[in-house]
Amino acid sequence: MRLPVKPKTLFGRTALGFTFAFLFFSFFSLSVVVYFVAMPLTKRAADDLSALIVLATQIWVELPPGTRPDFEREMMSRHNLFIGTAGEELPVHEADHIYVRYLEQALFERTSQNQSVLKDAEMPEWGWVDIGMGGRTMRVGFTEDRLISQIPQAMILMVLMGTLIAVVTSLLWVRRITQPLAVLAQATTRIGLGKRGEPLVESGAAELFELTRNFNHMEQQLKILMDNRTTLLAGISHDLRTPIARMQLELELLDEDVDQELVEGMRQNLQEMNELITMTLQFSRGLGDQVLERVDIQALLLEITEDFRRRGSEVSFVSEGVCDCEISVSAFKRVIHNLLENAIRYSEDKPVDIRASGCAEQVVVEVIDRGPGIPEDQRNQMFQPFKRLENSRNRSSGGSGLGLAIVEQLCTANEWAITLEESEYGGTTAELTIYCA
Repeated sequence: MRLPVKPKTLFGRTALGFTFAFLFFSFFSLSVVVYFVAMPLTKRAADDLSALIVLATQIWVELPPGTRPDFEREMMSRHNLFIGTAGEELPVHEADHIYVRYLEQALFERTSQNQSVLKDAEMPEWGWVDIGMGGRTMRVGFTEDRLISQIPQAMILMVLMGTLIAVVTSLLWVRRITQPLAVLAQATTRIGLGKRGEPLVESGAAELFELTRNFNHMEQQLKILMDNRTTLLAGISHDLRTPIARMQLELELLDEDVDQELVEGMRQNLQEMNELITMTLQFSRGLGDQVLERVDIQALLLEITEDFRRRGSEVSFVSEGVCDCEISVSAFKRVIHNLLENAIRYSEDKPVDIRASGCAEQVVVEVIDRGPGIPEDQRNQMFQPFKRLENSRNRSSGGSGLGLAIVEQLCTANEWAITLEESEYGGTTAELTIYCA
C-alpha cells in the first residue's frame, strides 16, 4: 500500500509507522477481547438472566396465590425483576444489541419456545418477556440496563486508552530523538552553504552527545582547513605575482629592436597568469559574508550591461516586470559578470542577450549566447572547477574553468538556482532564478 503523500521528515515517517503499528495492534486487541472475552461474558450474562427469569416464573406458578405478592416484591427489591401475568400484547424490542439476541436464544434453549424481548411504550426503560408456564402466560420485566452489557465497552475503552497512551508516549520519545538530528541537519545545510554559526549544544543521550561533539570538531577542523587553504593560496599568489610583475617591467624595458610579436605574446601570457591567479583566489576565499540589500534588479542589470558595452561587447538587455529584491549585490554582480564573460567568450563576436522577468516572489535572469552550445550530458559538469569543453588549455578557446564554478558557489550560498539550457539560437542559456520572498 503506497501513501498518496509520504512524510519527508524522519519524525513524520516514524510517527506514521508507530501510528499504523498501534492502530493494527488496537484492532487486533479489540478483536481478541471481543471474541474471547466480551462475547462469552455477554453470553454468560444473558444465560444467567434467562435462568433467573425461568426460575422465577416456575416458582411463581407453584406458589400459593396468597404468597405470590410477597414473592413479587422480593424479586423486585433483590433482582429488580417484575413478575406478573401477561396483559395486552407488546411490540417486539427493536434494539440490535447482541445481548438481546443472546437472551432470546438462552430463553429458547430453556423453554423450547421462540421468545422475543418486548417493549412497552409507557415504560421505555424496561424490557419484557412473555413465557408460557403452567398453562398461563407469564410476563417478566427487567430494566433496560440489563440489555446492555458494560463489559465490552469497558474493555474497548481500556484498549483504546492504552493504545492512545502508547502512541503519545512513543511520539514524544521519537520527537525527543529526532529533534537533535533535525538541528544537526540544519547545521550541515548551513556548512554546505558556506555559512558559519555557533557550535551545537552537546547534550542528550550518549550516542547523540558523541555525534554532536564529533560534528562540532569536524566543523572546527574544516574551518581551520579552509583558512589554511586560503592563506596558502594567498601566499603562493603573492609569491607568483612578484616575479610576474618583475617580468612585466623587464618586458617594458626591452629595446625596440627586439621581436615585438614575441614580446606581445609574453605580455599576454603574463596577463593570463595574473587573471588565473585572481580567479583562483576568488574561488579559494570562499563566500565571505553575504550582506543583503534591497535593490532594483533592473537598474543593476542595466549598469552591468552598459559596462560591457563600453568594453566593446555587443550585449542587449530586455526586462519585463522586474521588481526590487533583497540580495547580496556583490554576489549578484559577480554571477552576472561571470556568466556574461563566459557567453561573450564562446559567442565568437556574436551578440549576447540578457532577459529579466519576475514578480514579488522571484526574478529570473537569462544570459543567452549564440555560441556552439553545450552537450546536454555535460551541462552539469560545467560548474565543476577547471572544467572546460575542450581538453586543451588554450586560452583563446576557453577561460580558466573557474568562472562557472564561482557562479555555482555563490548561487548555493544565496539559495539561488542556476541552470544551463540550449538557447533558441543553438547556443547556451544560463538561467538564474533569485527567490525574493
